[in-house]
Amino acid sequence: MSILSIPFPVLRCSVLAGLAFAGCAEQIRQVDIRADDLVVSRNAALASRDAPPPQLEIEEYPEGDPFPADTEAVNDPATRDPLPEQLEFTGRSETENEAEAIIARIRRLGETPEDAESMTIDSAIAFAQVNATEYTGAEETYLLTALSLIVQEHFFEPGFFNETTVNAGQGISTRYETALRVANDFGVRQRLPYGGEVTARFLAGLTRDLDDAANEGRQDAAVVIEGRIPLLRGAGMAARENLVQAQRNLVYASRSFEAFRRNFYVSIVTDYLDLVLQLQAIANAEGALALNRQIEEREAALVAAGRQEPFQADLARQETLFALDDLAGQQEAYRLSLDRFKVRIGMDPERSIVIIPVELQLPTPKVDPDEAIRYALEYRLDLQTNRDQLEDSRRQIDLAENGLLPDLDLRGDVRVGGEGVVQGVDLNLGDTRASGGIFLSLPLDRVDESVALRQAQVRFAQDERVYGKSLDDAAVAVRQAIRQIDRAQFSLVLQERNIEIARNRIASIDAAPARATARDRTTAVSGLRDAEDRRDTAKRNLQVAILNYLNAAGILRVTPGGRLQPLPGMPVGEVIGQR
Repeated sequence: MSILSIPFPVLRCSVLAGLAFAGCAEQIRQVDIRADDLVVSRNAALASRDAPPPQLEIEEYPEGDPFPADTEAVNDPATRDPLPEQLEFTGRSETENEAEAIIARIRRLGETPEDAESMTIDSAIAFAQVNATEYTGAEETYLLTALSLIVQEHFFEPGFFNETTVNAGQGISTRYETALRVANDFGVRQRLPYGGEVTARFLAGLTRDLDDAANEGRQDAAVVIEGRIPLLRGAGMAARENLVQAQRNLVYASRSFEAFRRNFYVSIVTDYLDLVLQLQAIANAEGALALNRQIEEREAALVAAGRQEPFQADLARQETLFALDDLAGQQEAYRLSLDRFKVRIGMDPERSIVIIPVELQLPTPKVDPDEAIRYALEYRLDLQTNRDQLEDSRRQIDLAENGLLPDLDLRGDVRVGGEGVVQGVDLNLGDTRASGGIFLSLPLDRVDESVALRQAQVRFAQDERVYGKSLDDAAVAVRQAIRQIDRAQFSLVLQERNIEIARNRIASIDAAPARATARDRTTAVSGLRDAEDRRDTAKRNLQVAILNYLNAAGILRVTPGGRLQPLPGMPVGEVIGQR
């Protein structure tokens, strides 16, 4: 009884192979879709589930060339390192090196272009989320993990294959002295969930006599079903280990990316507040310079009137020059920090921006240290991953134990068909052949596997200690953040008092100018400026310490747009300062 009749099996299998090859582009598109879907599904478990997950930016990735050209540039990259005589150097003239020319040049560099763009904390974070190299890199690391999972999942999906072989010459067929043999093997392979695999194949072939062109040749075809199921070694969860680990790795990647978003927010805000602090220091330096100029003019007038010794005017002039040099240094440090900030958020350093001096208004938390540590140990995503990775390490011991077992497999195959006729293939149930059996390999040599077991046990012991240390480090980080809050608050109170004292000192000198020297006046001005700088630093440190505390305790939340998500009872505001 015929169950399958195919007139040209080799031709049909070749056509199937061509269609499979043409479907590569569609498979690539499906990989992109699956990767995006996996990332979306893993994000659903996070607090930021509404945040847009990373996506594969297909148009930004270069196309490959399966046969790249063998050029000289590939084998020998060019190097540009000119000789000294080929370079140029132009020095400044003596006029350009004069103090006033340098001062004017520094002043021009500090001027803000009219077309400069204003930038706030929110706009900086929004720009960085799209353009920053480290943010994009974190997204792509997340996506790479998703792609790795697709590979492991595909191992447990039906896998089609097609192999075509063409041979010509002697010894190919016992029927012909010299023959041409065309064979095609088309089938599907399926891995089983707990070990083993089943393969169904359709084999088709055509053999022709090369010495007789009129010979129509011999055509054959067969259907083969093969199976193998391990019962000991390689059976059970050991067969799924790579898939299980890939699935867990994607969960870890989702946590890691969310933890990165929170750390990135704190880091960008800290850098921004540092820029604001530098702007405030420049403003304080400009105020101190103005007061020093007043002192210099006053001392010069007293010297001209014969009421003061000349060295007092020189002392005041010296303090003015010191203040001017310090201001120039502050301005240059700010420009350097601004350029580095622009590079970090992915902005062209040549682009002109104006930093809006924003001061965060975060309420100081009332903290119970023990409760904060419990929050950290329970909520921090990195600690959750460390805990789960310790479980991964423990599972490797089970996997190594499985590797010590004997190989005991159930194997079987069924073959239907054989030689056919010239005009077609006729598969009959009478041509069926079946076989089965048990394969046993005793573990006489398991040295490598024994070493692997001991390595897994040692690594688990190491990982267990590392995990315990990570818990201790988290507790220390929480306590440090709490102490930083208290330290910044204490410093802020002291510097407010210092500012009041410095202003009273200047007022006392102004009330009795005849009793004060130039040194007294310049020292009072310097004291006021130092107190103002320390107060501004304490304000910045307090806000950063609060953010660090929220992050260390695992209770910092960032909105999809990259802004701080206020917790219940935590009003958040911003104040734009004056420059």
